[in-house]
Amino acid sequence: MIGSWRWNAVFGGAGGLLTFLVSLSRNTMFTSFVRGLAAFAAFALIAFAIRFLLAQAQLPSSRPESELTEDEERGKVLDLVTPDEGEALSEMLKENWSDGRESPDAGFQPLQPKKLVHLDGPDPEDVVQAIRRLADER
Repeated sequence: MIGSWRWNAVFGGAGGLLTFLVSLSRNTMFTSFVRGLAAFAAFALIAFAIRFLLAQAQLPSSRPESELTEDEERGKVLDLVTPDEGEALSEMLKENWSDGRESPDAGFQPLQPKKLVHLDGPDPEDVVQAIRRLADER
């Protein structure tokens, strides 16, 4: 079982107290107390059931590990250590930078789409056509 019986008592007490306080505004003190006790029992049983299920989920398999097949053994051990590849990474970066290129954007060429018009020296006929199209869209 995970934890101790105190978890059941704390969870049940919190549920019972909350139920008592909510019930107190609409019921008599005795009715609220009875409902609080019932809620305490219900919440304690819920906590017990959750603890029981968690404990069952954590139990190891009943077969000894020597009888496990290769497929069943796979994934039992988790290697949390990553190899230190900092030196190899820095060497690879140095090689990429020293391929005869002076800057990282030496091979960069901006796109020059054919449908876009530059506004440096607009053709008056294109401007007139654009204004006509905008006027027609209204």
